[in-house]
Amino acid sequence: MADLKLALFDLDGTLVDSRQLIHAAMDDAFRKSGLPGCEYDHVRKIVGIELTEAVPMLLPSDYPADGAARITQDFRESFVRMRADGTHLEGLYEGALDLLAHLEREHWLMGVATGKPRRGLDHILDAHDLRGFFMTLHTSCTGPGKPNPRMVHEAMAATGTRAEQVAMIGDSTHDIAMAINAGVRAKGVTWGFHTADELTGAGAHEIFDRFDDLRGGLDRFGGTLGMAAQ
Repeated sequence: MADLKLALFDLDGTLVDSRQLIHAAMDDAFRKSGLPGCEYDHVRKIVGIELTEAVPMLLPSDYPADGAARITQDFRESFVRMRADGTHLEGLYEGALDLLAHLEREHWLMGVATGKPRRGLDHILDAHDLRGFFMTLHTSCTGPGKPNPRMVHEAMAATGTRAEQVAMIGDSTHDIAMAINAGVRAKGVTWGFHTADELTGAGAHEIFDRFDDLRGGLDRFGGTLGMAAQ
């Protein structure tokens, strides 16, 4: 239909503040393998990429593959443990819930495209009672992850939308690259893992520093679609 509009959201660093948890779990996993920890500035750059691809990016090029696999598994275990014992939480950013409720009132279709595994996505949806907002959910568990456009294409197929009707909202260059590769609108947010300059360099069409600004940007985007449909 001509009046459809889809907002496709990343999770980590976009709707959910998982910065401390991801860094702490990765640092713990590195130390378990006898490495001197892992700095946040290194970790933040790989968030959003499928984990088995991301961890080797943090290691020397000659690091053994089985060692990288062990760190990957240790990260998963540390992440789940730290989340469960309350050491670090994955809280919604202030303003995230209000934005989703606003888009629902404005008859947007909404979906998720995340590098999290499906069980991590399900945890977030259930912990914050978000499941009712999203009609389509996509992870890297079922195919290529970011920046491959597969998740966006699947979301479009599930919702019956065309590329010009889709806005991808994310905090990382990997989100922006995925959106560009899929031919959809790339909207970057600066409260997560990557900086405004990094998002701009990746080709973001717009950059937002606050949820109120993002809301305005999506309203304008939806308005242009409405005019085009008349």
